[in-house]
Amino acid sequence: MEGFQSSLRDALGIRDSLENSARMVERLTSVIDVRSAALDAALAERDEARDRTISGLVAAATLIALPPTLLLAFFGVNGSNVDEKRSILDLGTYGVAYPPAWLPFVILVVIGCPLLRRADGGSGELLAPPDDGPVPVPAPRTTSGS
Repeated sequence: MEGFQSSLRDALGIRDSLENSARMVERLTSVIDVRSAALDAALAERDEARDRTISGLVAAATLIALPPTLLLAFFGVNGSNVDEKRSILDLGTYGVAYPPAWLPFVILVVIGCPLLRRADGGSGELLAPPDDGPVPVPAPRTTSGS
């Protein structure tokens, strides 16, 4: 019975087919590993870009914090330019001090929002297959046996 099974396997070429299938699976595994590494690298690059953008915006906000600090110092001082009977929200008297203090923050928001969207955008492109079509997989080799 074993002789019959052995000769049947040899006649049908099951061993060669299994070897070819194993090689195809190995090639497919290597292609998947390469694509996975490329995706990981692209994700890391995107995260780095986002982190750089956020760090830049925080640094800019830190530098821009000086005008509101000066504004608060102006109103907090017991100086002769500040009338104690008027509110600091009286725009008729103190309205000139507010635009220079808040304009940098408005500029930061106007510039920062598109930068953050650009840094976070494109995540769908990372998962899309490349435009060069499917990866060619060589045809399985057949070995001519006995």
